[in-house]
Amino acid sequence: MNNNFPDNWKKLLPGFLGDDFFSSFENLGFETNAFKVNVYESGNEVLCVFAIPGLKIEDVDIYVYQRTIEVRGNVHLDYNGFRLIQEEIPQGSVKRTLELPYPVREDKVDASYQRGMLMIHLHRLIRPNQVKKKVSVKNLDDE
Repeated sequence: MNNNFPDNWKKLLPGFLGDDFFSSFENLGFETNAFKVNVYESGNEVLCVFAIPGLKIEDVDIYVYQRTIEVRGNVHLDYNGFRLIQEEIPQGSVKRTLELPYPVREDKVDASYQRGMLMIHLHRLIRPNQVKKKVSVKNLDDE
């Protein structure tokens, strides 16, 4: 944390770029509408648990490639007859990309959704015939 930068920075810059400019930075994560995730490992398996309340299952897309998992979806919380007064749970399009601890199999992915939690079970990619490839070195002195 920078001790030279004052805590009341918003008050020191009144009207600078407008009031809406600074409010857009509050509660900002690394990605717009990012949601929380826990990653668990057991042997050759990884379990990713995403907290996404209100996720529409028909709108969720999960992509797995190499050491990366990407989850895209749509969150919609609507309570008929009620008007939204305060909003802290992100709604609309959500996206989260996560680097995994090792490459995983793309053909063996299980996903389920229960009580606002999206659970994705992955299996480590093991290449049994992985062989070291010798690299040849060109001698540029002979040219």
